[in-house]
Amino acid sequence: MTNIEKYISELVGNHDCVIVPGLGAFIAQATSADIHPITHKFTAPGRTLGFNAQIKVNDGLLAAEISRNENVSFQEATNTIEEFVKTFNSTLALYKHYNLSEIGRFFYNVEGKLEFEPDYRVNFSSDSFGLTDFTFKPIERNTFDMNQPTKHRTAKDQTSKEEPSTVGEKKKTTTFAKVLFVLMPLLVLVGAAGFVRYSQNQDISMGGVNIFESLGLKKEAVTVTDTAATAEVLVKDTLTYTTEETPVEALAQTEEVPVMEEVVIETKTTANTSAKKVQNIAPGEVVSGTFYVIIGSFKNESNADKLYSKLTDSGKQVVKLPVDANGFYKVAVGSFESLEKANSEMANLEPSYSGIWVKKY
Repeated sequence: MTNIEKYISELVGNHDCVIVPGLGAFIAQATSADIHPITHKFTAPGRTLGFNAQIKVNDGLLAAEISRNENVSFQEATNTIEEFVKTFNSTLALYKHYNLSEIGRFFYNVEGKLEFEPDYRVNFSSDSFGLTDFTFKPIERNTFDMNQPTKHRTAKDQTSKEEPSTVGEKKKTTTFAKVLFVLMPLLVLVGAAGFVRYSQNQDISMGGVNIFESLGLKKEAVTVTDTAATAEVLVKDTLTYTTEETPVEALAQTEEVPVMEEVVIETKTTANTSAKKVQNIAPGEVVSGTFYVIIGSFKNESNADKLYSKLTDSGKQVVKLPVDANGFYKVAVGSFESLEKANSEMANLEPSYSGIWVKKY
């Protein structure tokens, strides 16, 4: 562990942003205590660490820390930082990764982009130093009163209390049998009357042909119809067909025409509604190849939701990005097709939000 890595680690514990000139900025975000509802794991409050390669301007914080501890001039401390950055870049280009002790690890992802993963074993918050994660077992509470004396019952008492229950069950069974005995003849009479009614109506069974035909026309209308013009043509064709039938069949077909129009119109409305649903795009959807201005990155999803709600209430176009491979939830403002537009928007937002950066998906 070099002295510069040591100074960076110490500064991160006491500052929200530590800039390494020519390399980038380490940004710390406070997190509250958390209890997992299933595993019952308690996570102590702390701070998560992120990295922004866009912030490279020397603010003098790291150089002043080196100058004070090494007893050298500010310029010599700046030269030491420049040598460290050169070594960092050459090692990263050669081995594709670089580990900073007690800070985190830099590496290239599958797309060839530089990524930073903090060391989760280190608590970057000095306020909760020494607090580790632990798991506890839920407390099981008794539902009965321990102070209430136990009442001892004899076998005679139990027998005397069970007998009324048996008598009550026998009474319920007898009552149900009586009701069933009264209702059974009524059910038989209703069934017989229905059968006689059905037998008397057998002579009008020919009307079922027209009913099936009308149902067939309805089904065809639902399948074909899509626009109001198609509905009008279908109604005209049906009216022309009914004039060539017998008077009884023509009357049956004419009565079905209004139903067909209603089905056509309802089907069209459903189709339009479905089309609208397909065209709608879910808000906050991430588009591949788009640049986003990241306002915050959180290990805890609830913190990301709070920032998302706050920015949405202010009228900004906010996007909550999916969790990345490192388990961070990012909240972005705007989506841009080019890096220039994203950088321009980031410049406009920097006076209000510190530590923001641009990321491409």
